[in-house]
Amino acid sequence: MKNPLQFASALLAAAVFGGIVGSSLTRASVAPQAASSHPRNASARATPTIAAQRGADLAAYTYPARGGDSFDRNIQRARRDPAYLRELLGNYRFETELDRRGALLAVLQGVANQDVLRAGRELADSGDPRQRQLGLDLLKAFPLDVAEVRELLQRQLQDERDPAMLKQLVDMLAPTVIASEDAAPVLNRLDALRRHPDPSVRASSVLQSVQWNKAGDNEDILHRAILDTDASVRQAAIAGINASGARSDRLKDALLALAADPRSDGETRNAAVFALQNFAMNRAEYALYRQAAERAVDGDGHEREYPAR
Repeated sequence: MKNPLQFASALLAAAVFGGIVGSSLTRASVAPQAASSHPRNASARATPTIAAQRGADLAAYTYPARGGDSFDRNIQRARRDPAYLRELLGNYRFETELDRRGALLAVLQGVANQDVLRAGRELADSGDPRQRQLGLDLLKAFPLDVAEVRELLQRQLQDERDPAMLKQLVDMLAPTVIASEDAAPVLNRLDALRRHPDPSVRASSVLQSVQWNKAGDNEDILHRAILDTDASVRQAAIAGINASGARSDRLKDALLALAADPRSDGETRNAAVFALQNFAMNRAEYALYRQAAERAVDGDGHEREYPAR
């Protein structure tokens, strides 16, 4: 699956309150006519309801991009007005239209206060898959130095059996600076998940292990992964080599083997060639590297011959 959350910012915060705005503006436009036909009730009917007032305030809130004035105004208002924030959280919980829900999510993630955290934890612990997903999406706004978020993810990583959800949970483990005692349970769980039967879980766990492991001893993790039977795990290992700067003769040998193997897919071969540029190579190794580099695969999946140098 991929994300880690995922992924239309340009449409974010659009129609956040489409239903509220529509009904509110309708009531606002009818009020003057009603007042003229019923003078006794004119004052009451001319007074906008709370919903109408909010609708009027948000009338210009139409598909603003992240960082736009309307988007930022709604975040600031939700931070100042607890009732308004509760309304947004209630709408988010029950909204079924994707653009509106995405808009609500963007505002709520921008607020990211204790009320949003509490709602996210409650939803993420729901037995209903849809509600759970809504909660996890909210919690993506919080770093893992927030103990409540880290502990929830650790617990769910321990209990989850569905590979797609496991991968999503692993992808949510964005590295952050925390005490080594707090990081240890995360690393222990990732160690087990690197041996998971599903290759997508193994691949994500390899990448997160390298980022979370501050001890610098990633070479063994990466060597095991680069010998994996699945291409996605091998590619994750190569990405981990590049990210961590891990170097060893056996990593270099594995990269040379992948780069030169015609049975490897083009993406893996290209990645191996790229990673080898950061390794010291003797003349024999360099000759193998040059042969592999001269038979790279372009973006269309076609082999291309590089001119000899």
